[in-house]
Amino acid sequence: MLQDDWWPRTGGGPVHVKELSVTLAENFDHEIDIYTRALQQDGDQYKQTEQFVDGAVTLHRLGPCTEYWNPIGRVASMAAPLPKLFTGDYDIIHGHTFLPAMPTRLGKAVTDASTVFTVHGTAITSGVGRDTSKLAGAKLRIERQFVLGFDYDHVISVNNEHVGMLSDHHTDVSCIPNGVDLDRFSGDLERGSDILFLGRLAPKKRVSDLIRAFAQLEAEFLATDLIIVGTGPQKEELVGLANDLNIDDRVVFEGRVSDEEVTRHYASAGVFVLPSVWEGHPLTLLEAWASGAPVIATSVEGIEEFVEHGETGYLVPPKSPDELAEGLRLALEDPEEARKWGENARKLVEAEYSWEGVAERTHQLYTDIA
Repeated sequence: MLQDDWWPRTGGGPVHVKELSVTLAENFDHEIDIYTRALQQDGDQYKQTEQFVDGAVTLHRLGPCTEYWNPIGRVASMAAPLPKLFTGDYDIIHGHTFLPAMPTRLGKAVTDASTVFTVHGTAITSGVGRDTSKLAGAKLRIERQFVLGFDYDHVISVNNEHVGMLSDHHTDVSCIPNGVDLDRFSGDLERGSDILFLGRLAPKKRVSDLIRAFAQLEAEFLATDLIIVGTGPQKEELVGLANDLNIDDRVVFEGRVSDEEVTRHYASAGVFVLPSVWEGHPLTLLEAWASGAPVIATSVEGIEEFVEHGETGYLVPPKSPDELAEGLRLALEDPEEARKWGENARKLVEAEYSWEGVAERTHQLYTDIA
């Protein structure tokens, strides 16, 4: 397995790779090496080797050890796994996300291993407006080459929306969605009335829309606070926005919390909100569903195909604080109706989104192409 980022950087990619690898080892006796980057954050270095499932899964952090966005570290991450792949005698090389496309493709060229590449979400379909940096165009061209231009034995998309586009460029494409740990998120705490966001504080998540929406109704629901869990580049900007709107006493920035605190937040939240402008297949959506939390989310790529409006959640247009506020008002005024969304969603994840099911489909794919 090849994955660009790992803890302490949080995101769906590391969770997917770890949970899939562990379940493949436990249920199908696979032996798996995960190659990722050694990372540095807040003065600490994360470069140790870790093992799971009694050594059947080994995580290798490859140097140089840099901050995540350090260009030397990002470029090196495409070359560092190659010596391991060439000497590892692997049956399958499975790359995930973006930069691992390069070593996955080179592994196909110089080894006997079959290659799989999983697309967890891509800016190709609607890249305009997602990245406003000067290098946005160049990065999009590189991503297009990595995702569409390279040859793999099989390509997986975590959502159905990208299957058609990928099939135009690859012979074998399938959709295998993310999974969720049903046991971990089956808490039975008393559900309150707070509004929860949990995720990376980055532009695509549009947490600013949620803060603006909350400002419209906070005076109506005095027992309700907005709880924001996570870290990211927009933290100070979002704190400033809450101050500017005079709701800083009602908006709680929790930062990064423990796994136990994550499950507690999902189990006790009155409603979980995902206001993104795009997603692949968000693990936070599945985690909230597995916890039985009512969900309000935007009707965008990577979300709307999974949420049945009014049944397993409530959908609102993206970039619309006004309509998001109306959705929140509905959930808070009628908590029994909102709880039905959560109950229906829990049944859905039990039926369709277990890691055991994801691993079984992945194992069958490996068997077919190896």
